[in-house]
Amino acid sequence: MSTFLRLLFSSTASPADGLAQSQREAIIDLLNFCMCADAKLLVDEVITIDDEVQRLSWDPAVDFWKFATQSREHAIAAVATPETRQTALVSISNRLQTVEAKTNAIGLCQKVFHADGDFAPVERAVFLEIKHAFGLPV
Repeated sequence: MSTFLRLLFSSTASPADGLAQSQREAIIDLLNFCMCADAKLLVDEVITIDDEVQRLSWDPAVDFWKFATQSREHAIAAVATPETRQTALVSISNRLQTVEAKTNAIGLCQKVFHADGDFAPVERAVFLEIKHAFGLPV
């Protein structure tokens, strides 16, 4: 993720994104999961992810770079087996909490997967796997 992102996060009494910090963290985990599960990250996808992360009202008390690095490491491990994939997605789903947050997060995944102008079969499979894990209509 771009180095300038840290500068964009500010503390406000009422976050502009309307999310709890745990939901923001779940979104970062989900985007990292998508990147790792896809096994193909293109520049357009990175730009799309950076744009979406900039919209989050990240809590300045939580070190974004430390969290993002750990999230990426967890995502790499999570995509290794069907069991670890399912465990990771259930954790993300639980932290997103609401149907609205889950639907918005799924939309971000779709946006990333479409960023390069192609919704490849592996991306489609990951997308459906996430929707299923989140209990959303497939």
